[in-house]
Amino acid sequence: MEGVALSRTTRALRRPWFALWRLIENMLYTGRSYTLHVPYGQRIYTPWFDVNRESDFTRAMHVIRSSGPLTVSPDRCYMLYQLARRSLTVPGDVAECGVYKGSTAQLLAWVLSSEHTRGRRLHLFDTFRGMPDDVIAARDYHSPGDFGDTSVDYVRGRLGHHVTLCDFHPGLIPDTLADVSKIASYAFVHVDVDIYPAVMDCCRWFWPRLSPGGIMVFDDYGFYPYRLAARAAVDEFFAKEIDQPLVMPTGQAVLIKTAP
Repeated sequence: MEGVALSRTTRALRRPWFALWRLIENMLYTGRSYTLHVPYGQRIYTPWFDVNRESDFTRAMHVIRSSGPLTVSPDRCYMLYQLARRSLTVPGDVAECGVYKGSTAQLLAWVLSSEHTRGRRLHLFDTFRGMPDDVIAARDYHSPGDFGDTSVDYVRGRLGHHVTLCDFHPGLIPDTLADVSKIASYAFVHVDVDIYPAVMDCCRWFWPRLSPGGIMVFDDYGFYPYRLAARAAVDEFFAKEIDQPLVMPTGQAVLIKTAP
């Protein structure tokens, strides 16, 4: 219970900080192609903030923001967009584990649609009812039921006409992975499940099935609250692999499969 209380308190304290950051972001960052890189003081190229620039990414983000909440920061969305597009040069389907309200699922579906990839599917895995009962707050930073304010129907509606590219797999990982046991290969996998057991299960299932040249992105790898969960699972699994995580300043970790 102490772990649960600490987790809830920590998240409550973060809310004022994020409100302040949103104010700073809107005043000094949004709409600019070069912004200040804190703490180094250099102005760097940040196309994810340049909402006024006409591009396929900005068009996608406009549609996503207008259809529901954006639950992943714009810089992480930009990384996902670039890497997903790059991965479609190799064979295989696309998967997202941890969908929540569907903002990044919508982005991946946009990439699939714009690529005009015939027969390639986007597989969406989530309980669509929140965190499972076996979550350990002291390790995973979450409590059972967190992120429960979503549903399959909500995400289906949000995806609009892109829903025809998607297959939904509601339920617990790894149980739902049996749904895709006949899928031979994947080109791109986005893992945003937060908790240690589910991240480990995703590594064990998808990495052997990832095509050479395919990409896995772990959303929560670099964030301090998930150091014992997402990061611990990724580090443990890939400790004996040839390919190692590329740690991004966005908090994501990227794996590009070079070995068959």
